[in-house]
Amino acid sequence: MELRRRRVPRQEAGWFGKCLVEDDPEAMWCECRVIDVSIIGAGLEVFGLAHGDLVGRRMVVEVQAPTGASVSVRFVGVINNAGVVPGGGVRFGMEFVGLSKSERSILNMLEQMQVAW
Repeated sequence: MELRRRRVPRQEAGWFGKCLVEDDPEAMWCECRVIDVSIIGAGLEVFGLAHGDLVGRRMVVEVQAPTGASVSVRFVGVINNAGVVPGGGVRFGMEFVGLSKSERSILNMLEQMQVAW
């Protein structure tokens, strides 16, 4: 496996939420944890999802603030690496796609605030 340097540093997140492989008609929402996030992507652990061929697939991730359901964040991206982790989960990295200027600004703000929900 070739190790490569991250283009942008990531901030630790630890956010719990749910995710869905967007382009799979049989996909169901799975529990996940956003491990880290940057302005270009995120690292996640997903539970209840088979490793399969995830690389290149679109993923939707939704997380909520721990204080309640009134604040949530939704990420959409393409999975660029995936691997099995102990305990039966899958760890993967995703790169955000189609971010608007406003969404990039929000990610910049979250990164600067070092938000940990």
